[in-house]
Amino acid sequence: MLMVMLILGPPASGRHTIAKLLQKKLNAMLIEPEDLLHNIPNKFKDKIPAKSTINTISSTLLAELLEERLKDFDCVRRGWILVGFPINREQTLALQGHGISPRYVVCLEAADNVLIERAAGKRIDPKTKEIYHITWNVPNSREIQERLVQNEENSEKSMQLRLKEYRRNIDGIKDCFKSILRTINADQPLNDIFTQVYTFVVKKERSIALHTPRIIILGPTGSGRKTVATQISRKYDIPIVSIPTLLKQQIANRTALGASVKPYLDRESLVPDGLLTQLIKDRLNQKDCTTKGWIMLGFPRTREQAESLERVPLMAPTRVFFLDIPLDVSLERLTQRGLDPITGDRFHTHDHPAPTHHVKERLAQHPTDDDDRVQKRYQSYSIYYDELQEYYSQQGAIHIPADQDSYTVFEAVEAGIVNQINKDEN
Repeated sequence: MLMVMLILGPPASGRHTIAKLLQKKLNAMLIEPEDLLHNIPNKFKDKIPAKSTINTISSTLLAELLEERLKDFDCVRRGWILVGFPINREQTLALQGHGISPRYVVCLEAADNVLIERAAGKRIDPKTKEIYHITWNVPNSREIQERLVQNEENSEKSMQLRLKEYRRNIDGIKDCFKSILRTINADQPLNDIFTQVYTFVVKKERSIALHTPRIIILGPTGSGRKTVATQISRKYDIPIVSIPTLLKQQIANRTALGASVKPYLDRESLVPDGLLTQLIKDRLNQKDCTTKGWIMLGFPRTREQAESLERVPLMAPTRVFFLDIPLDVSLERLTQRGLDPITGDRFHTHDHPAPTHHVKERLAQHPTDDDDRVQKRYQSYSIYYDELQEYYSQQGAIHIPADQDSYTVFEAVEAGIVNQINKDEN
């Protein structure tokens, strides 16, 4: 299958480097937006003024230029990798309007302070236009070293402006590609980034012939259920079915069900089974769940609810995980979290402190993260814990100590899923 993909990311995220490595590995054509203006087809020359840039040309005209380029024999035969484009939602919609549909979209992300520091060390060879770095990619030739220069766009002031512009536009772009998008942490060794990108774009399509994983992840507040579910979902393309999220959607949409469950959610108490059953059935019967399986969060809360799942065809879980943590860990994780009201970023006093004193001063605690409410949620889970673990122990449920780092917990859950599949196949 031909490679057809976009690589997005802020300046200094390494998107061009990753794109070149993929081009070499996959033998695909590498296309950068500036290249489109170097060899303009005759039919477009009257429409494009001299010295135009991608920032001065209309989104529609850029999409037409790209569409024409992708018709060339090399792109048709070898596939293509488009890097650093589109840069805003208008350009994204123009691409889609011209039928330009990538199979994969990768977005490399890192914190602004990391990117600014990285950009400060970038140097360019004015003769060859090759990019180097004074720490990670120093040229072997003394002659090349002596002629390297720093671009003004990589200065701290310029980077702050460029990153601000990127942050303003990226969410609108991601929203257009959310079904095929993979966001990858760019603050790690280059080889690790490339391996993750390469694995994402060359993985085989999941076969639904033998197994559709149906996974339940249980645990008290602060145990990291959402985190590990997201990691599994991204790696294996399994949809997450969060019952609390489904209920909040009903409230937001002002449905009759939403009006019925709102008082229970406001009191943080159990929603009656009669209100939940049909909602869950409808969600699990949607195509993504029937073909790819699902990861369920927030249900069941009681043994009766667990038994109700078993009675519905193809809704009984194939794997159940308990993420176990003591109350003091739950309190430490949640009560010391802080939210930046300006950026929306979350920080933690010990595990992920705010980068500056200024940011630290403006952090706010979410109302649900105070001691009393965390303890109440933990106790609500504990009340039904014994009956749930007794019920699911007969089905081989796996208990995982979740007071470890998130990646260790993820590996334990992943091993439980993969080993079960192998066991079933044997």
